[in-house]
Amino acid sequence: MDLLEQQDPRLTDRALAESEALSLKLGDHPFRYRPSRWRGFREASLLRWRKVVVFQVLPDEVVIVSFYDARQDLAAVQPKSDSN
Repeated sequence: MDLLEQQDPRLTDRALAESEALSLKLGDHPFRYRPSRWRGFREASLLRWRKVVVFQVLPDEVVIVSFYDARQDLAAVQPKSDSN
């Protein structure tokens, strides 16, 4: 987001608003989103921003653990969770 902020602050505001809206949806309906390529996680996409949001569904909460750029080599990364 830092690079985006430098290029266009208004666009950054939209990206943050969409990220926040997604986080609320995740809390309400976490199983609406696909199982992740990483065991124990689920993921959702922010298509306009080409971001993959990786999250974990815990008994009392949904925790977002990573934001990845969908264009990067996702085979080379591994999300980390406090519960792991």
